[in-house]
Amino acid sequence: MRIDPLTGAQTRLLRLELHMKPHTTSWAHLMQIWDGTDDIAFLHNGRSGRVALRVPSWSVTDDEGRPVPMCQLVRPTGRDRLSVGALYASHWKAIDRDQFRELWNAEVAEAAAKLEVETISVATGLLLPVWHKLPADDVRVWRIADGTGETLLGRIVMPAQVEKLEGEFGLAASVRLTPAELIAAARAGDGVLVPGLGGVRLISVFVNNSRRLELRGYNPQDREWLKARGCFTEVIAYSTRIFVPVDRAESILADIMGALADGRP
Repeated sequence: MRIDPLTGAQTRLLRLELHMKPHTTSWAHLMQIWDGTDDIAFLHNGRSGRVALRVPSWSVTDDEGRPVPMCQLVRPTGRDRLSVGALYASHWKAIDRDQFRELWNAEVAEAAAKLEVETISVATGLLLPVWHKLPADDVRVWRIADGTGETLLGRIVMPAQVEKLEGEFGLAASVRLTPAELIAAARAGDGVLVPGLGGVRLISVFVNNSRRLELRGYNPQDREWLKARGCFTEVIAYSTRIFVPVDRAESILADIMGALADGRP
C-alpha cells in the first residue's frame, strides 16, 4: 500500500479471485459469421473429443523466408492459429455438418454451466500520482463488481509486471503469484522470483532447439532437493543448469512452493 504524502489517499495492490461465466459462441452466431465462406471445415478431435471450425488465415514466413500456410480453429470458447501442416499431422478430422452442430451445442452448454476462476492483481485507489509507474502496455481502468454490488476501479497488473511494480511501491514480495502466474510471467518477461527459494528466478529460455523453463541462480545445495520434486539437470558449457519440465511445470512449482511454505522437509 502507498499513502499519498499530500492527501493521505491510498494506492493499493490487491489480489482478487474472479468468478466469471466463460464467453461462448453459439452455433447461430458461428454460422452468421462463417456460413458460405470458402475453405472451411467441420473438425472433430479424436483425442480430446472437442470440435472446431477450420477457417482461412493469413500465412507467415519461416526462417528461410518461405511462406507457411496457416489456418485458424474456431472453438466454442476460443480460437487458435496453427500451420496447415501441423493440422494435418494432428488428431483433427473432418465430420459432417449435422454431427458437428450437435457436438458444438453440447460444448457450449457444458461451458455455460461452469464458472472460470482466475486470480488477478489490481492496482486501485489513488492512481494518478503513480500512473507513470504502472505498466504502459494496457492503460484501461476496469470496474470490478462483487456479488453484493460493491465495486472498485483499478488497473489490472499482469504477472510479469507485478515484481517491478512492487519495487516501485516498496512492497517487495508482498504478492504471492500462483504457479500458473509464475509460468506466465517467465514466458512474458525477463523471469520472475520463485517465492522462498532465496532469489532463484524462473526464466523461459531456448536450449537445444526447444523452449524450456529454467531455475536460474539456484543454490547447488538445493539441486537434489529440486530434482526430487521433478526438476531435471543438464550440463551445458561446463555448467550444471536445472530445468522444470514444461508439461508438468505447474504441478512441480506448486509442490516446491507448498514444501517451502511448510518449512521444507
